[in-house]
Amino acid sequence: MAALTVPLQLRWSDLDAYGHVNNVAIVGLLEQARVLAFWSDEDPILPPLTASASVWVLVADVHVKYRRPIDHRTGPIEAQVSVSRIAGASFVIEYALIVDGVVCAAASTTMALVDGASGTPVRVSPELAERLRGFSA
Repeated sequence: MAALTVPLQLRWSDLDAYGHVNNVAIVGLLEQARVLAFWSDEDPILPPLTASASVWVLVADVHVKYRRPIDHRTGPIEAQVSVSRIAGASFVIEYALIVDGVVCAAASTTMALVDGASGTPVRVSPELAERLRGFSA
């Protein structure tokens, strides 16, 4: 598997006063794409998204490059999701938000694995690293 394409539905509340998707809503769309890509009901890649999980997956860093406005539409936009780096207790997810074949936003999030009880870093296991490498672009 290489980069995964995930459809994302825009909401009316994502719009700003100019009629396009607000910059804060873009980060929410990244979150939605990440959840759909890595926590599928059939075969989740990452630890459960629950407060009681022994390992939590947290956003440690986020970068967004806004290239073109995304206007409201009733049909979905596309998010291409890939993993570009795995190291120690973290990994980097790359995103491209695409409308009509054009990249409107490019982004990355550094995700950190931490112990749910203590908050200390947890190294990426060899098994998880192998699964994440399956998302390399």
